[in-house]
Amino acid sequence: MKFFVSLFTPKLPIYYVYMLQQVEYNPSKFWDWIRNLLQKNNPVSGVMTRKILVYTTRAKMLVFLSYGFLLLGAVTVLFLMAEMSLIYILALLAIWLIIAPLYLSLFLYCVCGFAYLAVVKPGQQKALSNATNIFKNHKAVKIAVLGSYGKTTMKELLNTVLSEGLSTATTPGNMNVTASHAKFAKSLNGDEDIIIVEFGEGEPGDIARMASMLSPDYAIITGLAPNHLDFYPDLSAVAKDLLDIYNFVDSTRVFTNSGSEMLKKYLEDDALTFNESKMLNWSTKNIKVSVDGLSFDIESAGKNIQVNSGLLGRHQIGPLMCTAVLADLLGLNKKDIESGLAKSKPYEHRMQPRLVQGAWLIDDTYNGNLEGLQAGLRLLSELDGRRKWYVTPGLVDQGSETEKVHQLLGQSIAEASPDIVVLMENSARPTIQKSMEQNGFGGELRIEKNPLEFYGNIEHLLAVGDVVLMQNDWTDNYS
Repeated sequence: MKFFVSLFTPKLPIYYVYMLQQVEYNPSKFWDWIRNLLQKNNPVSGVMTRKILVYTTRAKMLVFLSYGFLLLGAVTVLFLMAEMSLIYILALLAIWLIIAPLYLSLFLYCVCGFAYLAVVKPGQQKALSNATNIFKNHKAVKIAVLGSYGKTTMKELLNTVLSEGLSTATTPGNMNVTASHAKFAKSLNGDEDIIIVEFGEGEPGDIARMASMLSPDYAIITGLAPNHLDFYPDLSAVAKDLLDIYNFVDSTRVFTNSGSEMLKKYLEDDALTFNESKMLNWSTKNIKVSVDGLSFDIESAGKNIQVNSGLLGRHQIGPLMCTAVLADLLGLNKKDIESGLAKSKPYEHRMQPRLVQGAWLIDDTYNGNLEGLQAGLRLLSELDGRRKWYVTPGLVDQGSETEKVHQLLGQSIAEASPDIVVLMENSARPTIQKSMEQNGFGGELRIEKNPLEFYGNIEHLLAVGDVVLMQNDWTDNYS
């Protein structure tokens, strides 16, 4: 009932266009969001909590069309029923008001679908063809970075280190789909030595499409975890998509993270791997972990590289070593490699520490996979702190694995034994809480109904010496 009542608001077109903007004007995802609101009986006004509508040209046009559509419907009713009595006209207007929200959602769905087929898709195909030619004719060594998690950190690591001795270019931020790759290709000067491209799998066939465009010389697979399972049937389908890279890159130039337990079982016996202990004929020693970062040595046949990095957690040892070894293979000297590694630091919202009134706040809110959350919990258990806090809403896009994933998350929280756990009130909370209790969690549990209010006031809850790890966030379309 809440959902239907909430539809009768003058701001309905704004809410609908906001929803479209959040799902990048994908009509299918927009419709899924509408259906989700209906199933959960949530008011449509609740969709716009974390962000607001950005009035781009496209958004303005859709808002204008939406209000015009509603007005046109009302005027049409009045025009067609002009000869009827007032009571019939009022009754038909009332009927239009009741059905208008549904027709408006269908109207926007059709408009976006038509725009995609008639304008967006042909433009994308042309841009992709041009990008394929640019990459094919470019002399640079091209490196693809792919996996369910850790892609952006791995890409930034490579760029930071390799740029010490070579001219590099890399895809910005987390722009990891074919459309952003095509835009990136147009920005290249043509004189780069290294091109690093992040691949973001979202549905079956994505990796093959991206690899066909880039024609990479090297590839790094950072790991596998349940992700995008609303579009992949199961985890093995995600693994198959990632491992398609072997059809485009020689197996002697593909390096996979065997520190990912879920990925290991899909690898061939002769796959080249890296983890926190070894890669090729290199191995690690003297590992030190703290809230300030990591330090360790890697050695091979008389060679030694000292690693000092601002990255947090043992799970970053493998990526750091992979970067150092690949840099060595590409001809960088020890001094340049060590200098680049020393400049490495957490990417925004990815294990990013900051000191707040004497307490350490570790922002890992961009983390959206089980293995990443478990790695963060292992780090939290290693760190010293007056009180250890763990804050999470759980995970989205887990599909058929949702229940299992949140059971494992609850178990991992209990094993890490933080003093205080803060769970956000949502569909995942009961499963996480039950699993924590079943696995002997003995700390304090707090449940927050308003995540934004909690995050805004968190510094007032902390004491000197506390350590707080915040992992993942739910965007409005998963609320």
